[in-house]
Amino acid sequence: MSITPELVERDEYGYWAHSELPNSEDSNEIMQWVTDNQLEQRCIYMSEDVGKNTPVFQNYFTHGNPNVSAWMPTEPPGEGWFIGAIYESEDGPVCLWLRSSRYQLKEQFFKAHREAEKTAYEYFCACDIGEERIQAHEIYQRIRTATRIGG
Repeated sequence: MSITPELVERDEYGYWAHSELPNSEDSNEIMQWVTDNQLEQRCIYMSEDVGKNTPVFQNYFTHGNPNVSAWMPTEPPGEGWFIGAIYESEDGPVCLWLRSSRYQLKEQFFKAHREAEKTAYEYFCACDIGEERIQAHEIYQRIRTATRIGG
């Protein structure tokens, strides 16, 4: 990944963009940049992130005040996320979260590992006592400990 997190210093209205992010409104250009930098993205819209009765929502959507500096965008689930931009869109303020695509691969790996562990255990339980069950137990133990430090 060629892009790293930067200190988010929002402007007087609460907006900000990463210095490496292309200065473009063309979504295809942004998507190509995300792909080229091996990133994953998530967009969090303020309208969905805060309650309709919150002051920041009321100020922006009801009173037309463009200042969203009170909005603290919710980070998506998972690890490695950092803010790429906080900007205004047709649907209101949005926070573009970015992370290295390796985190998504890591989550997929651990999910597949949990499934393999479960299946190996089910196979072990289904084996009759004897050589096959011993081998199934060894397989289960290797899978079970494969992602443990020192295991």
